[in-house]
Amino acid sequence: MGTLETAPGVVRLATRIFVTWEDVTELLGCRKSKAYNVIHEVNECARKKGNRPFPSGKANKYLFSEIYGIPIEEVDRVIGGRQEVWHGVL
Repeated sequence: MGTLETAPGVVRLATRIFVTWEDVTELLGCRKSKAYNVIHEVNECARKKGNRPFPSGKANKYLFSEIYGIPIEEVDRVIGGRQEVWHGVL
């Protein structure tokens, strides 16, 4: 049998809905301190729009993508390369 990733009907594995400072540094080519500032700005923007911001150190990937003009596919590619996949049994 094939794995879940190649099973019929499975489009792709789910990715995180947030970016971290590590993702931001790779996407924007900035340092850790600037990445934290970017995350803070994205969370402030979420607050102003009436949305709940993510916890410290994380920001909504869709809002980040919109603000910085980075295609969501590129954001997902970076997140997917860093995301851990759990293959445990429930």
